[in-house]
Amino acid sequence: MNPAARQDLTWLLDDFETNPGVVHAMVLSADGIKIQKSSSLSDQEAEVLSASASALYSLAGGSGERFGSGPVGQVLIEYQGQQGHVLLIVAAGKNARLAVLCDSTVDLGSMGYATARMVRQVGQVMGTPVRATARDGLPA
Repeated sequence: MNPAARQDLTWLLDDFETNPGVVHAMVLSADGIKIQKSSSLSDQEAEVLSASASALYSLAGGSGERFGSGPVGQVLIEYQGQQGHVLLIVAAGKNARLAVLCDSTVDLGSMGYATARMVRQVGQVMGTPVRATARDGLPA
């Protein structure tokens, strides 16, 4: 993904945050690297969210594989703390994920529709190539 395309996602993620109940939104690579974040999300928070969202999506994928459930459609985590956040993670193009942190007022049906619509519209832009590894003949 070229740097200019990444910059273009900020306005899109900021606009996505205008959906009722959305607190933060970001795009991350499948291996947990921040691709782009909304303006309201600090760099430090984005690093934590990208790493944890990647790990959660990967765990869901491994469980689904083990039990023959098929690929992950979405991961949904409901937090019971004082703020009562909901975290939704969906595939967003090749090797990319969209993570959306919502408050407790979010309508999950509407949010599921909004994330699916966003991914359909811009999934190609959100994708990221697979990173080379030592196994590919490059230093890790």
